[in-house]
Amino acid sequence: MKIRNYFLAFVCNILLPFSPYLQALPPNIEVQIRNLVRNNPQQLSVVEYALIAATLSHKTPCNMLVFGMGRDSSLWITINEQGTTIFLEDNQEWFDRISQENPQINAYLVTYNTQRRQWQELLNRNDEAKLLLDLPDVIKEVKWDLIFVDAPEGWSDEKPGRMKSIFTAAKLAHDSKNCHVFVHDCNRNVEAVYCDKFLCADNLISTQDRLRHYYIK
Repeated sequence: MKIRNYFLAFVCNILLPFSPYLQALPPNIEVQIRNLVRNNPQQLSVVEYALIAATLSHKTPCNMLVFGMGRDSSLWITINEQGTTIFLEDNQEWFDRISQENPQINAYLVTYNTQRRQWQELLNRNDEAKLLLDLPDVIKEVKWDLIFVDAPEGWSDEKPGRMKSIFTAAKLAHDSKNCHVFVHDCNRNVEAVYCDKFLCADNLISTQDRLRHYYIK
């Protein structure tokens, strides 16, 4: 059964996605995306990467904010080479590792001070002081064109959860206006509920697999 599931995931993520988003990308970017998915099968799918990459390619040079650092950080830096791409990461070990692999990366360590088990309480309070991530001034001063939320970890009640990152992304996007916001793992309840609350269904323009794409006017 495990082999069958892995094979199906391989077919869906590597062989099938020939979306217009993927076809619109330069060959080197398409290759980088396929390699990312092949080497990290539990992360974004080809279609999810292609949607973000195509939107970023259309906007570049632009200002992109990414919640989370990972093996795909170099992809966003490459596409937006002439623009500004900033990363926010709460895991010191991951921050050090990705920074070492990408010496040119522009990244900041942040602290969430939450656990996913608090999601309902925080949602009910709807208190900006509790939900807004403490950010460096440089982040608050930028007019963002694209924001991607793929952190912090939110797969168990002990992890920080994405309550603050989604709320903060929504606030930054509304302040910036004309901003694309992508949120990953929206198959999970917390991500879905917080997106519905703070990014709003009226702003949702696309869903691909576990990825939601919002546009804030």
